[in-house]
Amino acid sequence: MTALLAPDPALPQRDALLDERYMAGVLGAGRCERINAKYRVCDSLRVVYRLDDARIVAGRTFGAKSASVYRRAAARTPDGVLHAEPLSTVFWRFPHDRRLAGLRLLDDRAALGELLGGPVARTRLMAYAPERAATAECLDEGGTVMAYVKVHWDAAERELANAEAAAAAVGTGDPHLRLPRVLAASLPDGALALEPIPGDRLDGLRDLTPALHALGAALATLHDVRPLPARRFDRLDPDRLALAAEVVGRARPDCAQAADALLERLADGPPESEPVHLHGDANLRNALLDGERVGLVDLEDATAGPPAADLGFVLAGLLTRAEEGAALLDGYARIARVPSDEALRWHTAASLLARIAVPAVGRVRPALLRRLGVLLREARELVA
Repeated sequence: MTALLAPDPALPQRDALLDERYMAGVLGAGRCERINAKYRVCDSLRVVYRLDDARIVAGRTFGAKSASVYRRAAARTPDGVLHAEPLSTVFWRFPHDRRLAGLRLLDDRAALGELLGGPVARTRLMAYAPERAATAECLDEGGTVMAYVKVHWDAAERELANAEAAAAAVGTGDPHLRLPRVLAASLPDGALALEPIPGDRLDGLRDLTPALHALGAALATLHDVRPLPARRFDRLDPDRLALAAEVVGRARPDCAQAADALLERLADGPPESEPVHLHGDANLRNALLDGERVGLVDLEDATAGPPAADLGFVLAGLLTRAEEGAALLDGYARIARVPSDEALRWHTAASLLARIAVPAVGRVRPALLRRLGVLLREARELVA
């Protein structure tokens, strides 16, 4: 994978930190599995490894400051950190984290039981983005999922407000959309306990056509929810797209010209549209298919913006998987008017540029990196 990225003079240790076999030796493990990574070109790399004894460690590069960062962290939690000095990287042992103080809640079944109002028999870490957020599944003695507890660094209040308002507006009986209710919250910990909702994640399904049809109907239903979120959709603002093109050019100089050409085609912006209630991060990982209904999770990025923004983001993701998106629009059309073809094309192309530039090495498939130039040219043709 890393051979597909240009050398990064600011992070010469990048490829070593992403090499599972090499890092097993550094971390004193028989083997280790990389479960997340976030790479900011010419800036930093955060990486999460699960070791063979089930321990989880999260590291971050600090360059020349790594020794001083380690000393300060070790003074607070002597057993919670380690210093990979040759890599200028500090690792935190779960449940310690540089910023995410609430992470310790996920490792404390007694405290989780108090939050949920019943004993928690065991937990399972479902997602972890160091310094940002983590989610754990909480189960009772019978193995039933009681809740998903999510801790944030800075977005708990926002997700609480978004989730409560949207879930109350949709209710539990809508035939197209299900949203999880907030069961409990501990804002000092940045924690929310969210209702488990049934369904299979769309990114794991073999036959996407019926799922995309249902997702289209679910998004159309969400778009009609009022009141609108307070935040304005800004992911595809001109300055954000310009930065995305710059990041692509740094990571892959061979694709810089294609990224700049796409950026030029996007310069006029999309057609004007009345704002709707956007999910803000609509993708196959955040959607669960339960029969003919879709549940949508992770509402912290809900914003007010054009309907083509959510649809274009999904369509861009489908392009990276070489999947067709017609069923998504057919499902949307069951509930609401589909945005204009011009708006959909612009938002799909812009979202593709933004998605490619998101510095998440752990989520980028080598096949996608190999097709990067082709995808950028395909996006350019969308707004020709």
